[in-house]
Amino acid sequence: MNEPWNIKTDDTRKADSKPTFIIFCEDEVSEPIYFKYFETPNIQVNPIKNQKSKVDNVFKAICYCENNDLMTKKGTKSFLKNKNPQVWCVFDRDLENEDPKIQIGNVSFDESINTAKSKGIKVAWSNDAFELWILLHFEDVDLANADNKNRITYYNRLTEIFKSLKNPNNDLIKVLTHQSFSYKQDFKHENNFRNIVRPEIVGKTKIAIERAKKLEKHFKSPNIPNHEKAPCTLVHHLVEELIKTGGKKI
Repeated sequence: MNEPWNIKTDDTRKADSKPTFIIFCEDEVSEPIYFKYFETPNIQVNPIKNQKSKVDNVFKAICYCENNDLMTKKGTKSFLKNKNPQVWCVFDRDLENEDPKIQIGNVSFDESINTAKSKGIKVAWSNDAFELWILLHFEDVDLANADNKNRITYYNRLTEIFKSLKNPNNDLIKVLTHQSFSYKQDFKHENNFRNIVRPEIVGKTKIAIERAKKLEKHFKSPNIPNHEKAPCTLVHHLVEELIKTGGKKI
């Protein structure tokens, strides 16, 4: 049985001509469901779930590409043969709470990005977490507030936002009856993310992209290492590419 992320081929080589996105997702729910939404008859979107963060994510992407003959070698260096399929790694910084783990995490984050780029693999990272990208659909993030560098802030704000949404759908109404309701606890489940979160954010994609661009522009100096770019997310680069190539109406 073929795995859902495998590139299907036949004698007419349809898979070679149809733009394909292979997306190595850190988590099992939010990212795969979200990116799959952008698939249209014009493109194939293959999210690969639970690929972990930083170097683990990138190494798994490299191994996949090597095993599926997507890499070519020049001397001792290997990199993607072609622009199709596009291979993306999606992962978070996920800041640790104590040294020396923080320093190791910083190095791992920066080197993961550098390694992916050297192989022709694209990266849509978030610092500190993918939920920053979700939050940008609803509001701007204050760069002057140090709390906005931490994923706990994103979870808390998203919890409050979904508690106060006007005209909540039936799925959200049901979830809000949980006394312990929180974004992190309730929206990490597949059905809840698909039926509650995704419908609320897809119509706000354009404003999220603009907000993400503002954050990225703030950290545009080449002297700032990626691990210090927080709050910041580059998920909009992947989203824009998906929309441009696939033609999804947003």
